[in-house]
Parts: sequence; C-alpha cells; structure tokens
Amino acid sequence: MKRTTLFFFGLFLLPALSQARAVSIGLASNFSEVSTGSSNPYGGYFKDGVSLAIKDSGARLKKAGITVKLSLFDYGATDARVLEATRSALASNVVAVLGYNYSSNALLAAPLHQAGKLSMITPSASANRLGTMGRYIHMGSFNNEFMGESLARVAKERLKVKRAVMLPAANCAYCADLADSFEKSFLKEGGEIVARLPVLSEDRDFSGIVQKLKELSFDMILVPNQELTSARIIAAIRRAGINKPFLGADGWGNVGQEFFGILGGVDFTGFSVSHWHEGLKSTESQSFVKRYKAEYGKTPNDTSVLAYDSMLLIIEATLRAKEPTREALENSLSSIKAFRGVTGKFEMSPNEAPRKSLVLLKANGKKFEVVGSIDPSPRKTGVR
Repeated sequence: MKRTTLFFFGLFLLPALSQARAVSIGLASNFSEVSTGSSNPYGGYFKDGVSLAIKDSGARLKKAGITVKLSLFDYGATDARVLEATRSALASNVVAVLGYNYSSNALLAAPLHQAGKLSMITPSASANRLGTMGRYIHMGSFNNEFMGESLARVAKERLKVKRAVMLPAANCAYCADLADSFEKSFLKEGGEIVARLPVLSEDRDFSGIVQKLKELSFDMILVPNQELTSARIIAAIRRAGINKPFLGADGWGNVGQEFFGILGGVDFTGFSVSHWHEGLKSTESQSFVKRYKAEYGKTPNDTSVLAYDSMLLIIEATLRAKEPTREALENSLSSIKAFRGVTGKFEMSPNEAPRKSLVLLKANGKKFEVVGSIDPSPRKTGVR
C-alpha cells in the first residue's frame, strides 16, 4: 500500500531540529474514494481538523522540543483495505493512530490494534462495543447507547409518539448498532417498534420500503444511517406522500449541504442528535469556527471538530509522556481522566466511551439548527 507522509514543520515547531524529539502519529481514513453513504471529500475535513490542532498547539510543542510527523494510512471505501491499512500502521514507526472514522472501520481495526499494542483513537465512531475492546482502544465521541437513549427521549418528550418504524442499513455496523440502542430505550419509555425494515447503504430505489410503510400504522420513522443514505430514504418517503416525523443521529451530519441537496427542497419534520454545531455559543466553539474559516476558507463540520479534539487529546498525552514510545504514549493517554475540547468536557474512564453532552438539531429548510442539548448525567435526563 502506498503511504503518504506529511511533515508539519511550521515556525511553531522549530526549536532546532537536531534537539527536537520527533513523534510520529498515524492518520487512518478514506483519503481516496467516494463513499456510498456519506459525503467524503477525500478526508479533507478530517485532515484539516488535525492540522489546526497541531498549529494551535505549536507553542506548547515548541517549548517541549517536540515535532509532530503525520503518516497517512488510506483505506479507501472497502473493508479489506481497512485491514491492510491497519497492518501497515502496526508495521510502521507511529506511536498512535487517529482515525477509523466510521464504526464499521473502527470495529475491524480495533482487534488488531489491541493485539499489536498500538493505541488508536477513533474521533467519531460510536459503536457500543468499541468501549469494551481493550486498553489500547479509545473513543473521542459518545456511543450509540447514549444516542439511542437520547433519541428515545426526544420521541417521547418532544414528539409525543409511541409507535416507530426503523429503517437501518443492514450493511452498516453503526446503523444496526444505533437501531438496537434506540429500540432498547424506546421500549423502556413505553414505545412500540412496529417494524424494522432494513435497507442497504448503496440503495437508490426505496419503492418497496414505501409500499410497506403505506400498509403500516405508526407515528415516526427512525433513519439511523449515514447522511447520503438517510437523505435518499427521507426524500423517497416524503415524495410518496407519507408525512411522519423522522429521527436520526450524528450520521446525518451537521452542516447539511449534501443532505439537503439530495432532498432537493422536499419539506419534512426531522430531528437528529450530534456532537457539535457551529451555532453553539460557547467561547471554545466560536473561536474554533473563526480560526478554521480563516485557515481553510470554509465552515467546519462535525468531522473536523471531532478530529481537532481527538488530536488535541493525543498532543496532551504526548506532552505528558516520558518518552516517544508506543507504551509511554498509551500510559499517558490512559491516565487522562478529564479533558476539555471544542465539543465540550470529556469525562473519561477505562474501557468506556467518554461521557459528553450532545446537541439536538432540527432540520430547517436547507440547514440544521440547534434546538436543545442533552446531558448524560443521571440527574439531568430531560431534553433541554
């Protein structure tokens, strides 16, 4: 496999290279192929978030005499290439890998990373199993269980519905896991799952699904898929005259250019939960948006901000590590119990997804807007 190595040696990283301590970090993602389920400009938002995190940490890295080298491990859009990229990372000199952005990718890579004792942080994969796969596997996002619980509360408290249909993509680990998590929580809330009708991420014709929906009695539709697949499903259902509210999660994205482009002006009622939105008013978030736009001339999305936060976490662990080795980095990373990033405060525990608040978004015309937040604390279980 061809592996591209990038060197980030800006002025902020130049304490006399002969005395600098080089740390090599791997980035694993789809950098070369168009995804069937989500808009993917060749890992651009992911790489941009990482690069900005390194730039913003320049003063601290320079003071510590550390230079950061990034190695890209490209796995395109196939499972076989994910395994190939993972093995390439294990055989390289990187001390940690940031990436495997989707749950299906991360679930394939995680057992190899655990066996090879090479730390990986997935910034956005949310499969519940990732939190239990071992010491060397870390998550930068909340998991599907929390998203499922949150969506069940939205269904009960905001939409006031009791009968749901679910349309998960059967060939998407994230989609099936999220559907399972929603179903478990929705049933606990007194709801009923009328039907679970699987689709495929690459499907374009949903006439069969539409016909089945017309034969069922239900109040809402869960579409727990990536953005392009979700938008195609919603467009087909609404054009068929079915007018029910839709629920989704972070797979819908938060900027929505591709999502609403596919909908083509089709009006629908839809809510989703996500990690972050540019409309958040926190100082950290507004400052990040300003710097990102100035650096790259575009609005950041959830991929870029999650990559940014996870790279900051790796940098923090690197600065704390006693030496630039894999085990020293893992020891440092595992010792971090709390961390604050653009997406908020991380409460971290071994073998668990971090506890973080999420934002509730509503589809409004051609964009998503923030309409609330949901806190993971047992004392604050309601939708704000």
